[in-house]
Amino acid sequence: MNTNGFARGIMAKNYSTENFLKHVAISVERQLKEWDETYEVMVMKGVQYEFVINHNDTFYSLQLTDQDIHHLQTKGPYSLDRVIWKELEEQGVAIRNDCGNYLNVVMG
Repeated sequence: MNTNGFARGIMAKNYSTENFLKHVAISVERQLKEWDETYEVMVMKGVQYEFVINHNDTFYSLQLTDQDIHHLQTKGPYSLDRVIWKELEEQGVAIRNDCGNYLNVVMG
């Protein structure tokens, strides 16, 4: 998957934390689906946001507060993505850099 840093920068500056998280979730899901169509990404809001990925009934998740998201959103346009991907990798998701520039930009 490819990404446009200029457009993402504008989104990071102008989106609400919730809308920015939703956009990042869509980006993560698109990348995962390039590897395997069975991946699903869900974002649920309670006291915190819960970011959940289901892959063939194996679940990966992380929790984020509004403050976490806002901090990462202002830190850089891909900072939130980076935290999500690193956590997924720690939980056992195999990260491949074979599809476009998105993960190279995020993990770079």
